[in-house]
Amino acid sequence: MLENSKRSYGLVSRALHGIMLLLIFGMLGVGIYMADLDKTDEMRKQLFALHMSTGVLVLVLAVVRVGWLKISAAPSLPIGLGIWERLLTAAAKALMYLLMLAIPIVGILMVNSKGFPVGFYGLFKLPMLLAENDGLHEIMEEAHEVLAYALLALIVLHVAGALKHRFLDTGPDLDVIPRMFGKPE
Repeated sequence: MLENSKRSYGLVSRALHGIMLLLIFGMLGVGIYMADLDKTDEMRKQLFALHMSTGVLVLVLAVVRVGWLKISAAPSLPIGLGIWERLLTAAAKALMYLLMLAIPIVGILMVNSKGFPVGFYGLFKLPMLLAENDGLHEIMEEAHEVLAYALLALIVLHVAGALKHRFLDTGPDLDVIPRMFGKPE
């Protein structure tokens, strides 16, 4: 029930999926909103601190999620999927995991290259990984934004694929939605 089975995700994977879904969408929303605020706006500073702390949390959860998959492998893909669907699924999932790790790391480097440490909800600050470097900061800022939009595009593709399998495909076990949201085995 806690671990994944051959046909469905267990409670740990489902919880990590749901929590990270909410956090990532919240991060995207806050990131887009605060980018339009004036840099002297106190609300922007508070949102930025919240965004940084939550980014660290997303990074930790992404590491836990990858580790959990090593302990409890994901269910097998449905047998009725074509080779192109299997390849696209594998590539999209790998890229999503990579981006869930890379985006927070780039965010931390972006903040460090501006000369600031990253805090975690006021509890502690992460060690500085880089010295202040305005040129590198600009690169990291652009990379952080591009990678975040790439993750959003992959999430849309992920959801579109799940809906395709739910409503358009016919065949053995092609409806993949119950694997994550149905009753765990």
